[in-house]
Parts: sequence; structure tokens; C-alpha cells
Amino acid sequence: MIKIKKQVHSTDIVTVWYAEKAIDDEGIIQYREAKFKSDDSEDFYTLITDLTESEDQIKAHFSKGCRYEVNRAYRESIDFCIDSGADISDKELDEFLSFFREFWLSKDMTPPDIDSLREEMKAYRDNGYLVISHADIDGERSVYHTLLMDENNARLLHSSSLFRLKTDCEGGTRKIIGMANRALHFEEMKYFKDKNLKCYDWGGAGKGEDVKSITDFKESFGGAPATYYDFDKTNGIKAKMINSLSEIKHKIKG
Repeated sequence: MIKIKKQVHSTDIVTVWYAEKAIDDEGIIQYREAKFKSDDSEDFYTLITDLTESEDQIKAHFSKGCRYEVNRAYRESIDFCIDSGADISDKELDEFLSFFREFWLSKDMTPPDIDSLREEMKAYRDNGYLVISHADIDGERSVYHTLLMDENNARLLHSSSLFRLKTDCEGGTRKIIGMANRALHFEEMKYFKDKNLKCYDWGGAGKGEDVKSITDFKESFGGAPATYYDFDKTNGIKAKMINSLSEIKHKIKG
């Protein structure tokens, strides 16, 4: 189980991943991919790669095209790096955040609040849950992933690359970036397998047309479908009072 805590207006906000039952902490509890349902829970669909299988068995689940691109990536000038927990420096974290911001801008989209994201990721790092991986092509940073891990699960959080910034004449480079992205996922699987983790969670497999290409990409690795549950609960008088006030303010503004 993964659990981090922060305070907002003197109230604890507790985010919990992969909980098998309700926790007793006071505050606003944010259950993410819980293994049990609540009255107001929302289904969260994802894909799981079984890390208890051998590397060859894991790879055998890949589609033919996926397997080809992963194998091809190892014949290119690509370097892979994976760091976790205390090995992630503030500098490395900021380098990812800068890259991630450029990734959103390359899609002509507004980036998320980088300061809030930095705070969140530092909390995961400082508690030993955060993993940052990247692939460099000819020495140039080209792909970044961030993940969470506990004693059994690795969970993909972010995946970003800057292939959109490559011009048509750099089509070959764009293809190599795609190969590097696939191979980086496989490198992570091997990394977590060596740590005796059991599951590689692809971080969602949405069914809407707006995310179809992303889900198709994830499905090409042959993970098994899984359903978890997302919901929030409020524990304790103080947290319930603040939560009620927030709901009232929201209704007034609405």
C-alpha cells in the first residue's frame, strides 16, 4: 500500500493507493485504485503486467509489432536510466518537471500546476515510493516516465516525450523515440521484477475515443484487464466540518 499525507487548512489529506480495506486515519481520505468498493466509488479500468513471469514470458505477451520495436531499440544509441526514492535528487526532479512542461506545450495544451506537482512528487519520493526513468538518444533526453511503487505494485504515473517537436525531416528520430518509449517500459518491468514486485500497473486503460490511441499502445504489451475503485471518504469531526464548508462554498459559487 502507498500512503502520503499533507495538510490543507489544518486538515489532513491522505492519499492511499491499493488499499484492501478502509484505513482509520482522520482527515479526507483519497482512495486511489482501492481493491474494495464504496457506495460512491468509481470504477477504474487498467491493465496489469504479471511480473512473476519470466522476462521471456512477459515479452511473449507483447504484440508482434511491439516486440519488434522493443528489440530494435536495443540496436540504437539509446541509454536507459531508472532511479528511485532517495536516489532521486531535487535537480533530477526539476529536470523531469521542466521536460514534462515542455511535453504539454508541445501538444498545445496548458501544463498542469508544476509547483503543486513538485510538492506531490517530493512527498512520494521522500516516502520511498517514487521512481523516475528516462531514455536518452545519442545523449539527448527523449523520454521520461514516472511511477509509484510499493512492496508489490509498480504504477505508471506520467509518460512524456518531445517527438512532436521533431520536423518531418527527422522522421527517423521520431520513430526511434517511439521505440525508446516502448523499451523503457520493458526496462522498468525488469527493474521491478528484480525487486520482487508482482504487478506492473499501466495507470489506466480508458475506454473513450479520446484516449483510444493511448489504450491501444498499452494493450500492445499484453497486460491483463483489471478493475479497481476510486473514491474519497471523510473521517473525523474536524475533517467533516471543513468538507461540509467546502461543499457549501462550491454550491454558492456554482
